[in-house]
Amino acid sequence: MVVADPTRESAGALQYALSHAVIEQDELILLHVENPSSWRNTISTFLKMPSLGNSNTVSLEIGGSGGAAAAEGEGVDFLEEMKQICKASQPKIKVRVMRVEMDGRDRAATILSLTKTHGVDVIVIGQKRSISSALLGFV
Repeated sequence: MVVADPTRESAGALQYALSHAVIEQDELILLHVENPSSWRNTISTFLKMPSLGNSNTVSLEIGGSGGAAAAEGEGVDFLEEMKQICKASQPKIKVRVMRVEMDGRDRAATILSLTKTHGVDVIVIGQKRSISSALLGFV
């Protein structure tokens, strides 16, 4: 299982999983945990307004790594793109996409609950690290 978000860290986690964690005939689950009360979801919903004169939507990219608002506004689904990357890299693995909401629990509890439910052996999660910890090797 790879925890998937439209971030550079998530892309790195997927790359690691494809090159080190999966083999032929494995199933890879791309899991996106949504927080319905997140400020990002509220802002992206608020900023998606009909433009004047046509039915297209206008959205604002939040953050520098292609946030969900930008992906939705352009009709691009980051999970489907990740799935296509998996198929191109490892054509014999089965890839499943899951979108879930946190249901009042924290994100970690939601992820762990799903790993138990689906019998997941390995979880790969991207990690944001500061430049100093990356250079100096701190965890």
